[in-house]
Amino acid sequence: MAANVAVILIFLSLICYPKTTQATYMAMQATNQTFVESSYGPGNIPINWTASWERLEDAVSLLCFHHAYALHNYTASSKTYAGHTMNNTGRADTPARSEKKTVDKNKPLECRVAADSAQDLPPAFQAMHCTVSWTEKPQLSTSSDAGQGLCAPMSCIEREVALLVETGLLGIKPKTPRDVDFIDCERNEDDASSGALGIISTIAGLSVLVLVLVGTMYEFIITVYYTEERKRSLTASKCGRFLMCFSAYSNTKKVFDTRQSPGQLPALHGLRVLSCLWIIYGHVDFFTMFFNLTNRSEYDGRRREWWYFVLDCNNMAVDTFLVLSAFLVTHWLLNQLKKNNGEFTWKDLGRHYLHRYWRLTPVYLYLVLLMLPSEKGCQTYWWANLLYINNYFTGDERSCVGVAWYLAVDMQMFIIAPGLILVMYKKPKLGVTINVLLVVLSWVFYGGLRQLDPIAEPKGVGNSYFWTPGRMGPYIMGILLAYLLFRTNSKVSNTRATKVRMLVGWAFGITLGLVTTVMPTMLRAMTPWPGFEIRANIGWSAVERSIFAASVCWIIYACCVGYGGIVSEFLSWKAWLPLSRLSYVTYLIHSMHISVFYGIFESLIYNGLAWVVIFAGLSVWSFCSACMYSVAVEVPFSELGKMIIPQRRGRQPENGKATGAEEPETLPLQATPREELSQKPEDQKTDKTHVENNV
Repeated sequence: MAANVAVILIFLSLICYPKTTQATYMAMQATNQTFVESSYGPGNIPINWTASWERLEDAVSLLCFHHAYALHNYTASSKTYAGHTMNNTGRADTPARSEKKTVDKNKPLECRVAADSAQDLPPAFQAMHCTVSWTEKPQLSTSSDAGQGLCAPMSCIEREVALLVETGLLGIKPKTPRDVDFIDCERNEDDASSGALGIISTIAGLSVLVLVLVGTMYEFIITVYYTEERKRSLTASKCGRFLMCFSAYSNTKKVFDTRQSPGQLPALHGLRVLSCLWIIYGHVDFFTMFFNLTNRSEYDGRRREWWYFVLDCNNMAVDTFLVLSAFLVTHWLLNQLKKNNGEFTWKDLGRHYLHRYWRLTPVYLYLVLLMLPSEKGCQTYWWANLLYINNYFTGDERSCVGVAWYLAVDMQMFIIAPGLILVMYKKPKLGVTINVLLVVLSWVFYGGLRQLDPIAEPKGVGNSYFWTPGRMGPYIMGILLAYLLFRTNSKVSNTRATKVRMLVGWAFGITLGLVTTVMPTMLRAMTPWPGFEIRANIGWSAVERSIFAASVCWIIYACCVGYGGIVSEFLSWKAWLPLSRLSYVTYLIHSMHISVFYGIFESLIYNGLAWVVIFAGLSVWSFCSACMYSVAVEVPFSELGKMIIPQRRGRQPENGKATGAEEPETLPLQATPREELSQKPEDQKTDKTHVENNV
């Protein structure tokens, strides 16, 4: 009851509070004058708080707005806590400083300590330090980015802070019209809560470490001190099999095993690894938005360089993952349907989902547990990650393992894929028509969601970027590609006309890839500042991912039918295989490594060559760390799943291959046309054991 009365009184005080007078500002001390000039500029009209509340009440909580009002009001009356707060807020950029465009982080620790320790601190008020990055509005043709530090009420979330800052209600607002590009706030978490979460995280880490040590010692002892026959007897027992699952020695051999069964497509490993590296390189550049760059004008200028397309379209590597995921799952399921005469029961479907969930979740959950103490999103929205719906919980304090939005999209498409594949298998024309319509619908969904998503403008990256309906196009195209190869038995005729068609196909596929990757950057570079942004066009942004996916599909198709040439040889390099097994974990952890690395430095200096060196170092670091996580968590739980989860129909006995990869590691295919001419019919049979054990 008391709380309700307090809220009502606060609301009435906001309504009844009169406009701040100009005379009040003239009476401010030096600190307060700085506040006014940084916020509004000398002589600007005072804030009408009642009108501001009426405009923002649907977007800002009452408590947050009240604390912003109190901060403004008590700064004018020289309250100690308010003065400390404003003294630890970076001033707006002046013309002399705008060339460097540095983020003036000021004193984050003093922001929290000095303000929160003031004797006149109001109840429920706590300060937090935020880093605000500004971007100039599209109509301006001058430099693009600037930033500063901000001491703000902790009762506000990042989205609310951004709105209050843009309207000048938190004491900072550049004198030129700018929008908030991003905002990142550092909070004081409750000590008891953080301590408990830290204990949970520590227990999870130590438990895995103990299991790995015990399992490794067990294998060492039975290998050194027991005969081969006795060793086989011990490892055949349930306890022995459990301990062997966690042996670092055996698991490391599985991860780095480069042996491949005949008839498989190793080119998929190269595609997966290169896509993962492409994402890392893009994030090395992207994450600089959240840190202080001393030469930001030079950093901004790179967008007009011809080579920038490598960074400009790196997020399309995720669409490559979607194509590969759909392609492999569809190929396996079609072969199982053929083997079982088209029969696929509800029991088969349940096991299909269970195996998928078990293969992806253990190492994913382990990383979530490790991030509990430091990630607010993991503390409150961990369940969204475990349900694989976290792509709908992005943004302010809701994101946990941010890059894992892709896993949610992939899992949701995996759930509906069996229905689409079954229809294609039993009624091909209807099934293909439905899938083609879904590709078109994905364009409509993305365009519609983008139109309704205000965060997407003007850069085109908002909530709609993560939503499954707009991202399903490449996945459906992977399904269609696998069905095409299934119907043709991965064969084409070995004639001159076929060679000409394949050559034309390569030219067309390369053209599609260049149109979606290089063309947008070249258009920007060749047009007057700030350059033509084709991705700001909703129609283009809706279809470009499917166009790029078509280019990827052609590469896979050409390699499958034996016309991959030097591309297939490069992508089939044996060294890709171990890295491919590690790519899933590498994708999950690389962003954490980038944040840790950048956080070491007070400021960064952009240099193109230095960025490449940083990318190389972080890639090695991420893959090495992924190896440890894979050996300690991913592979052990994958092996453990074979003990406790019922086998799916059509699977062969265990062949000892590693399964610690995001998707099936290899794909059995028919021999290439040239090989078919010299092989006997019985030699053309493919060994499906490996792929069946890894789907």
